[in-house]
Amino acid sequence: MKRFNFRLQRVIDVRQTKEKECQRELSRSQQELLRQENRLKRCALESEKSREGLKKALERPSNIGKLIALDKWRNRQEDELDRQSDRTRKQQVVVEDKRKALVQASKEKKILERLRERRLEEHRMAVQREEQAFLDELGCRIGRSWRRFQEADEVRSEKRD
Repeated sequence: MKRFNFRLQRVIDVRQTKEKECQRELSRSQQELLRQENRLKRCALESEKSREGLKKALERPSNIGKLIALDKWRNRQEDELDRQSDRTRKQQVVVEDKRKALVQASKEKKILERLRERRLEEHRMAVQREEQAFLDELGCRIGRSWRRFQEADEVRSEKRD
């Protein structure tokens, strides 16, 4: 019987390539999310430093120019913290989208792989049926030959007697 050949193997290969690309994209987006989260932590620390600096300046006598500069610094730090929070949230959405794309690509590939496995099993069963039919036919032929041999042997024995 013929060797097993799955007609959709190229499609499986393409889907496997797509799955690997989705994995790479997810990895890159997760790395970017990690960078954004680290920036967010740094911004939160800077914002906290600016609040503490303004609080300390207000507790002791300071000139108004210094207080205004510290307040502007605090406002800039809080604005940067807000912007960085937005960038981090957007990157989290990107990561989730990439994760969903990977799951979908994996599902598409697995569907075809399951189909391939079913077809391979069908092929094996067909080969097994064909082999069994051959063995059955061979057994019948041997049986017929054996019966003829026995009959011939009996005829020869009767002739001798």
